[in-house]
Amino acid sequence: MTVERPVLLYDADCRVCRFVARATLRLDRRQELGFLPLQDPEADRFLEGLPAGERLASWRLVRRDGSLAGYGAGLSELLGSMAVTRAFGRAVSVVPDRVLDALYEPTARRRGRLGRLVPRGPAPRRYP
Repeated sequence: MTVERPVLLYDADCRVCRFVARATLRLDRRQELGFLPLQDPEADRFLEGLPAGERLASWRLVRRDGSLAGYGAGLSELLGSMAVTRAFGRAVSVVPDRVLDALYEPTARRRGRLGRLVPRGPAPRRYP
């Protein structure tokens, strides 16, 4: 399955995740990305190959070919998907995936506590 543009899948029940999705949406003035909460029924078709316990383990970027990127290693692809952050995405792409994943993991484990530091807000949805 393919998509017209990459789609950011994120946890709508996570305050930090919603905040990051809203910030990304603001950066994406050319509407180069789609946005879907992981809990949205439309997201199910992208997550079919993942075990149930993995579905909410990380944000995901659905690539144009329908494959998934995520965790820290997906950051360069997410940044590379928008013109405004493309150069930064290229810079991040030189960092080994295992290093990006290692940086992402402790942040993800603390997202409940970190959520108290960011403003509340809605879960954005822009799909397709």
